[in-house]
Amino acid sequence: MTDKKPKPQIDKFREASREFKIDQTETTFEAVVDKVAHAPKLTAEQIKKLVQQQREAARRLDGKKSKV
Repeated sequence: MTDKKPKPQIDKFREASREFKIDQTETTFEAVVDKVAHAPKLTAEQIKKLVQQQREAARRLDGKKSKV
């Protein structure tokens, strides 16, 4: 019987990125981190509005699919 240790989270991320053929260069990583770090904070009201817009868009797409 072998004891399997759970993989560290970083190894899981690396495997997933290889599976999806994602660019793993440090430059790309830094660009994404920079983008996330400098993203504006949304207020609760802005989040509600965004969710509402996404739901309405999804409903419109569902309506178009059923007509086809």
